[in-house]
Amino acid sequence: MSPAGGRTVAVPAVDPCLGGTAAPRWAGLEAAEQNELTAVRARLLLRLRAAEPLYVSRSSQHRFDIARRRVEAACHTDYMFQAMNALLSGRGLAGDLSVREIYMAESVRWHLDHAEPGARIVLAAHNSHIHKTTLELGGGLTALTMGRHLQRMLGQDYRTVAFVHTADHVPEMYPDQSAPVGFTLAEAQLQPAEPGSVEAALTDAGPADRITLTDLRDAPRDAQGVPLLNSIRSQSSALSTPVPEAFDAVLAVPTVTRDRTVRF
Repeated sequence: MSPAGGRTVAVPAVDPCLGGTAAPRWAGLEAAEQNELTAVRARLLLRLRAAEPLYVSRSSQHRFDIARRRVEAACHTDYMFQAMNALLSGRGLAGDLSVREIYMAESVRWHLDHAEPGARIVLAAHNSHIHKTTLELGGGLTALTMGRHLQRMLGQDYRTVAFVHTADHVPEMYPDQSAPVGFTLAEAQLQPAEPGSVEAALTDAGPADRITLTDLRDAPRDAQGVPLLNSIRSQSSALSTPVPEAFDAVLAVPTVTRDRTVRF
């Protein structure tokens, strides 16, 4: 994602399952301890920013930039503990999970700013993070996605390719407090794809048994200009969104399987 030309850098987006074990364990802390942790991180970030010339003189700008970014990560993570716990408790604020999304987007921007001139980034992340429309679950605003922020930052230099499959099953995450990451993986059976979904369109067109790459930029719309594709699977559920506005293309495979080297 950058002007054409130059070197391409692959950067994975780190996306911890905060709702698995981290948020519940954070909720188990005393309120005074929660507040102290938040305050300590905030004070550290403010001090880093205020004393930047001093720290740079004792190390280097590059080392300072990395240190500051790591402290920013801690501050965003602290907020996400609170936001995810509130969401799971039915007290979440609209769009609260956007804090994680803006951090990931700014991390992409950070890598571009620190890369060679003309560098491009290939970013691998969940469809729910890369798409350019808002994420709405349960009828309300859940997050302004990383992709939404990257589109604002990079404009037409940001392109998104969704990854889907047309099988009738998928590995799904199930909450499990005894698991190291807070969830386990198991196969989930899927209902037939709904009309208007990417998966149904691929099946109806015939190439569901092959690997395909579909350009969505000229996808069909109704008389009012509304995209006819309005749904895309997200693991075992479906994400309702104007698909051509969320993604530029879709890479589809006929099936998906678990990586048996992953031990959870």
